[in-house]
Amino acid sequence: MPKGIGELSEHFSFGFENSGVMIDGVVYTVKTVPNYHGKQITLGDVMNQGDVDKEFFIPEEKLYYTYPDITHSDESLGKLPKEQRQTWQYLKGAKRLPRKAKNGHEYIFSEGAIPMIDAENKPARTMLTSEGSFSRTTHIVKDKKTGRIRLLTPTEAARIQGFPTNHTQYSLVNGEKIEMPVNKRRFMMGNALVVNLIKQMEFVLGQIVSRE
Repeated sequence: MPKGIGELSEHFSFGFENSGVMIDGVVYTVKTVPNYHGKQITLGDVMNQGDVDKEFFIPEEKLYYTYPDITHSDESLGKLPKEQRQTWQYLKGAKRLPRKAKNGHEYIFSEGAIPMIDAENKPARTMLTSEGSFSRTTHIVKDKKTGRIRLLTPTEAARIQGFPTNHTQYSLVNGEKIEMPVNKRRFMMGNALVVNLIKQMEFVLGQIVSRE
């Protein structure tokens, strides 16, 4: 492999499939497909069916700064106004941004668009500790009762990770039971392992250990 980062970036390429492993410095990679035929829990399955507190709904002016079908912004010739940049449409859309490296090198940073609204008929995406904040990775859903656009509630976040609905509602502080703040509840779920996966892994790992 080239030793210089510039040469490495320009000339080196490697066709890595969707799974693989490195053993003694050698990379083995292969394309795999899921072999699961049971029930699949989707985002829609864990969403609240009834009333949701108004604090979770996103104001219209924070959703779009232009038409909803616009998914790309080009700032290579000029920066957009602050109000437009502080919308979910801008955050989740594709971008072209001028950047300058520490050594003075100027370049264009690009990133692709991701869906504004998460699909209810698919499993939820990986949840991060930034869930619920103004972040590109935050889930945005269409409320089942009103059809309005909103963020996930803490109970929905808990269900996505396989925890009981109100698992994070209360905490003990100096022996006193208090209600956990919403942002902390979503942070905890973003920092948690998916309970259902751990259960399945324990069973498989147990079989492997038994055979050894």
